[in-house]
Amino acid sequence: MKQRYIVTEDADMLAPDWLAVRINYSSIKFVYYLADGAEKLKGVRIDGQIAKIGDTISFDGKRLSVERR
Repeated sequence: MKQRYIVTEDADMLAPDWLAVRINYSSIKFVYYLADGAEKLKGVRIDGQIAKIGDTISFDGKRLSVERR
């Protein structure tokens, strides 16, 4: 069964378990930027691809993939 998650601004706090357990800060990590002195989430980097806010991350049981909106 393919699971999907749409990246939101609160993805770093509300990520589903299947995504949160795979974050290892080398191949999968959260990318932030500074806006008016505050850090905001830009997206999730997965093996060189960045899933921006609004994009969908899919997990098919073996690998993660990014689907653009």
